[in-house]
Parts: sequence; structure tokens; C-alpha cells
Amino acid sequence: MPMVIADAGHEAGPRLIDYAAQRGARALLMEAGWHWEPETVTRMEQTARRLLMLTGVTPGVAPPVPAPRFAQVTHRVTARSVDFAFVQAWRGGAVIPKAGTLLAMDGEAQVRTPHADCLLVMPMLLSQPGQTAVRLARLDPV
Repeated sequence: MPMVIADAGHEAGPRLIDYAAQRGARALLMEAGWHWEPETVTRMEQTARRLLMLTGVTPGVAPPVPAPRFAQVTHRVTARSVDFAFVQAWRGGAVIPKAGTLLAMDGEAQVRTPHADCLLVMPMLLSQPGQTAVRLARLDPV
């Protein structure tokens, strides 16, 4: 299912998409899956083709797609120590049903879900200090 995720950036500094916004331009970041999976390439090609048709850059009629879910990032977790480690190999898009679920250890500090039905956005399983390890989002009601 398509999803739109809104956030305010990363503590480690601006991402490429953030530079356009700083100059008043608009930018769009599309994520389609793990970079090494063939389905990701297909999904990105379909998405890019549809976007170009919808904006009139290329001719054609964009095929309909299901309405996206919306999620707002509520917390970003930045690794503080070299000992940052997730308690399991979480995948992006996982929804953790219970608030307070242990996600990771950062040295002695526990990282837990701040709310129920917490969406994990791009967990970085090999995080370094100062890097965003995962973003935690709240899904809008269906």
C-alpha cells in the first residue's frame, strides 16, 4: 500500500531533499524498498513514470493507485554510542502494536516505542553514533 511519511528531518544534518526546501524550492523523496531487490527497481520505474504523466512532463494517462496511508514522524532515534543495537532485525514498515516495546539498546539506555501502533521508518541496523537509527511514526487513522 502506498504511504506518505512526513517528518522534520534528521538531527545529523540535512538530507539532500532538505536543501531544496531551504531555498524555497520543492522536493520529493520516493522510497520503494530495499535497493538490492528487483521489485524495488520496478516499483520506482512505475512511480516515476506515473509522476511524470501526472505532471504533464510525459504524455499518457496515469493508472489509478490506491489512496496512500499517511504517517507523521513523532520521534527520531539518533545513535549515541558505538554500542547501539536493535534487539531484533526490524524492517522498515513494521508496525509495533504496543507502546513501550523495546526496540534497541544504546549502551545502557533503552529505546522503546513511544506510542501504540508505532511505524518504524527505515531502521538502520548498523548505526554509528550521531546517525539516525530509526524514525518512529504515528499512522493516521484509516
